[in-house]
Amino acid sequence: MEKLKLKEIQSLKDPSLDKNLTQMAYRRIKEMMFNYEIVPGQRLIFIDLAKRLGVSRTPVNNALSILANEGFLDFVPNQGYTVHQITKEEANALYEVREVIEVGAIGLAIQKLTPEKLENLKKQKALYEKAVTEQITRGRFMLDQEFHACYIQMAENPYLTDYFREVYQRIFLRHRIEGLPAGRAREVVSEHNEIFKAIKAKDVKRAKELIKLHIKAGKEYIFSAIFT
Repeated sequence: MEKLKLKEIQSLKDPSLDKNLTQMAYRRIKEMMFNYEIVPGQRLIFIDLAKRLGVSRTPVNNALSILANEGFLDFVPNQGYTVHQITKEEANALYEVREVIEVGAIGLAIQKLTPEKLENLKKQKALYEKAVTEQITRGRFMLDQEFHACYIQMAENPYLTDYFREVYQRIFLRHRIEGLPAGRAREVVSEHNEIFKAIKAKDVKRAKELIKLHIKAGKEYIFSAIFT
């Protein structure tokens, strides 16, 4: 399977070599999290990461510090960094924020709906459908993210999309996927279809209801597997 690339992570456009190397290390380490090459709870070794990325320890240390400040890693003095494992309290708070963003954005998105935007959403929905198998992958979670990001983008407010992606990643990059049951994906396809129909019909009330139900079902699915 082709590994994911973090399109949303942009370079800092800084001429400083150290900062460029730090940003490169940041992107690559986060890509490793996306691709499940490093997992929640895993301790990260400076020397190993530096060799793997082909840089010195300094940019790796800087990148890890940034990721820790963003909540993706934990730092323990004299022990180093580990990939953060999300707590139930954190997950509850993040799901609340996610619902506020999505439900708040959908009215604007429908108000500004165009045939081109609807066609793009349809294509994004189809990408998720094609990825559905019995195997659970990070890639499928990211395709789900992009379906939701697509209709948030239709509101034409880039801050909403950025905040949504940040919240989504704070949830899904900080828990393991091994224990998740496989059956949920088919339900997600059906729920995406219903959300799409409501958007196409420009039914704001129905779309908001469906989004709330979809987020609630996804939350219950995740919680049942990782917080038992």
